[in-house]
Amino acid sequence: MATRIDPKQFTIVATFVSAGVAAGAGGFVIVGGKLKKVPPRGIKQLQAAYQMLESADGLAAGRLKTQLQQNAVDLAQQAVGA
Repeated sequence: MATRIDPKQFTIVATFVSAGVAAGAGGFVIVGGKLKKVPPRGIKQLQAAYQMLESADGLAAGRLKTQLQQNAVDLAQQAVGA
């Protein structure tokens, strides 16, 4: 059975975003007091993950919704090197 993910509880809050990340390039963010490197493609991956979660929110409960949510989480983790 697949793990259920509540997209409403999937939040990344950065207390600082470097100028490079803010411009869509690489750099770093501070999340939970820890420095996280963001590769140049990282911000685009995070944006794509957010769009996947938004899309999943519009689907009825089921396998497709669960898979889309899991893919979004996997992509977000890859973007921040988790």
